[in-house]
Amino acid sequence: MRKGFLGFTLAVLSVVLVCSVGFAQSKADWPKSVTVGAAPVGGTYFIWAGGFTKLLNDKMGIPGNVESTGGPVHNVQLIEGKKLDFGMVTNGPAAEGWSGEGWAKGKKYQNQRAIFPMYTTYFQMYSLANTGIKSIMDLNGKSVGVGPVGGTPATYWPKILETAGVKAKRIVNASSADLNAQLKDGMLDSNGQSVGLPWATITEVETLHEANVYGVPKDVADKFIAKHPYFAIGAMPKGTYKSNKDHDIDTLTLWNFMVVHKDAPDDFVYEVVKKTFENVDILVAAHKSATEVKPENVIYSPVPLHPGAVRYYQEKGIKIPENLLPK
Repeated sequence: MRKGFLGFTLAVLSVVLVCSVGFAQSKADWPKSVTVGAAPVGGTYFIWAGGFTKLLNDKMGIPGNVESTGGPVHNVQLIEGKKLDFGMVTNGPAAEGWSGEGWAKGKKYQNQRAIFPMYTTYFQMYSLANTGIKSIMDLNGKSVGVGPVGGTPATYWPKILETAGVKAKRIVNASSADLNAQLKDGMLDSNGQSVGLPWATITEVETLHEANVYGVPKDVADKFIAKHPYFAIGAMPKGTYKSNKDHDIDTLTLWNFMVVHKDAPDDFVYEVVKKTFENVDILVAAHKSATEVKPENVIYSPVPLHPGAVRYYQEKGIKIPENLLPK
């Protein structure tokens, strides 16, 4: 009896040791710290990335650094070369990078793998009310800020204006903060971005100035989507800003996703996705657009998912479209 009990005990200990060693080994290739590619300081991405790194540090014990980059296009490029652990992207730049179209100019960036949905981006632009500008159709011969080169707004606002038949006098590339300063000083007629709601820059401007906020008219949006099907029509709800307290603003929208390199460890990615959905409140505290971080929104991904992420979604009973499953 004693011998049998001893044998049983040794067997249990062996299983525990094997499991413990296996768990330790599975973490051996996990990063000790991570870098998250965001966008220039002051934008939604930079704020959002701060919340994400806090989540990783608080819930996984992995410290993180927020990298100020040119935005989604730049992040796709940096992920491709393993220069980032995580990259924040919008559907347009990610999809064009994958297929080698648009900004990618024939080169395919297919090392990116999506892990979770972030929020919906709204294309929005504003001008000081004293300019009389109330629509992108008023921007002929005007100076238009569109964010830094490599960002989603800098990539697509010029194309949107072209679709609308609008010829700006100048297209200006700089950070949102710099463009906002130029606009308030009268050096710029309008400033555009593609960010979640509300855009803090507009909220800040409206505390001291009267401003007109506008998006992309539906007829222009329809023409644009015909050429760029990963875009969608949306509306900034009334009351988002002082200037639209009694009406919605039609515009174009894009989803934002967090991506990693295809070689990121499966179990690490699984744990990141799991902890993210379990602690969305940390992200919402950083930016309220994170209320859209929901498992069911993963189907809007512009590129295939990472296997570690697929495991999590399948455990949650979410049917992943065939084109998003990793090959």
